[in-house]
Amino acid sequence: MRELIADGAEAIVLAGSHARGEATDLSDIDLYAIGTGPGYALRLLDGRVFSISWRTEAEEREALRHPARVGTVVPGWRNARILHDAAGIAAALQAEARAFDWSTIAAECDAWIASEVTGYTEEVLKLVAARRTDDRQLAAVQRSTLALRLPPVMAVHHRLLYDSENRLWAMVAETIGAGWSAAHRTALGLGEPGAADAAALTLYTLVAEEVDQLLSADQRAVVRVALRAAEDPPDPYAPMKDLAWRDVAEIDARLE
Repeated sequence: MRELIADGAEAIVLAGSHARGEATDLSDIDLYAIGTGPGYALRLLDGRVFSISWRTEAEEREALRHPARVGTVVPGWRNARILHDAAGIAAALQAEARAFDWSTIAAECDAWIASEVTGYTEEVLKLVAARRTDDRQLAAVQRSTLALRLPPVMAVHHRLLYDSENRLWAMVAETIGAGWSAAHRTALGLGEPGAADAAALTLYTLVAEEVDQLLSADQRAVVRVALRAAEDPPDPYAPMKDLAWRDVAEIDARLE
């Protein structure tokens, strides 16, 4: 801690599992250093892994109001243990986190959700295209993207705070229900073999249905393109057809 103070940290707080009293022998030690520093770094000190994040006071205040970050930042500050705070900056940030209410950023959240869901249209279309050409690697990448990135969006939609990403998946599943839970597990590869791609598309469909009222006309038009593509099942014979056409092309080339 003395080293961080010497480097210009105005405040230092302990966060994460160690602050909550839930750490295991494999948990890193999360420290927030408030000030201008090198950003993020992992360091090994006395045989323990330290995760050190430098953030300015302004950056933290912005994070406490940004839809993409409040889910973890707010509970992180609420549960943080202040280790050094000469000017009271950390105490003020913690008080702001404890006073946080979703209603103060409702409009920003809804706009962010709509933008994110519209943006993931690209992943849906790539997944559908990969299924049609039997590109298993690309399909796996795209379905994993949807399975990992849609839950944080739905957490904002349902105004969920989670002090650890480890809790996020179960919290979202419990909030939305059995249909989401089954699709998410399958998309992650925990369900029926071969069903993961379709499950990821189901996740997107569920999300689109829930947030439809937040979309602008232009956004809704884009999302519907993805939904229509997701409803079109892949042709199981597509790879063989592609191979056959290539064989024909080779024969034609030899005859010319």
